[in-house]
Amino acid sequence: PMSGPVRILIAALGGEGGGVLASWIADAAIAEGFVAQRTSVPGVAQRTGSTTYYIELVKTDGRMPVLALSPAPGLVDLFIASELLEAVRQTQAG
Repeated sequence: PMSGPVRILIAALGGEGGGVLASWIADAAIAEGFVAQRTSVPGVAQRTGSTTYYIELVKTDGRMPVLALSPAPGLVDLFIASELLEAVRQTQAG
């Protein structure tokens, strides 16, 4: 049966591979039978600018879920940061 999605937020800097990591997580979830959606929150991805990637994944009972395109404050299940400063920025944002 369908339950709530798992919400993952990745905070990185451009060029560190945050988008690659988000793709790996989403692809692995899909391979295991989850519905997965990933989005990136625009930043200056080139030249070490701050970037965030958001993934929602859920097991369903055949119905297509409506997944969010961005994280809501306090509703993230797993937070991954490539650097301490990025962790602080996202924590301050809620």
